[in-house]
Amino acid sequence: MSALYKLVTSESVILELSETDHEEVVLEMIGHLSKIGKVSSGDCYCVGNAVLERESHISTGLGSGVAIPHAKVKGLKETLVVFGRSSEGIDFDCPDNVPSNLIFLMLVPEDQGAKHLQLLAELARFFRKADRRKALIEATTAEEICQIFDSAVPA
Repeated sequence: MSALYKLVTSESVILELSETDHEEVVLEMIGHLSKIGKVSSGDCYCVGNAVLERESHISTGLGSGVAIPHAKVKGLKETLVVFGRSSEGIDFDCPDNVPSNLIFLMLVPEDQGAKHLQLLAELARFFRKADRRKALIEATTAEEICQIFDSAVPA
């Protein structure tokens, strides 16, 4: 069983993202990690560059209203995540041209490439189910969002 769903805590949830551009959303989410003490304010620039550099090569928009911006980050000690929602939707250049309402930022230590791929695969499977996406959009609290992720953990 993966620890992916244990990574989503109420403090790592943004119920409504304030930015509307995908690059600004990524930076907002990284800023949130700084606000909750997971990334130092001095490291935000480097972390942001890593994610935006990755994003410049190929879009991390999955489609069906989901985007998973992600990067392997030099010097990072642990996997970090932020889950955010946008009622307006953010253009992550998804293959179906649908704006992303559900954005899951994932940062993995640079030397954990296998874990990075494993977590991406798990996220893709998780978001494939329309009922989960709908539940995440309809949730009213960060705790409800955490419960939705927790309920997907295989027994």
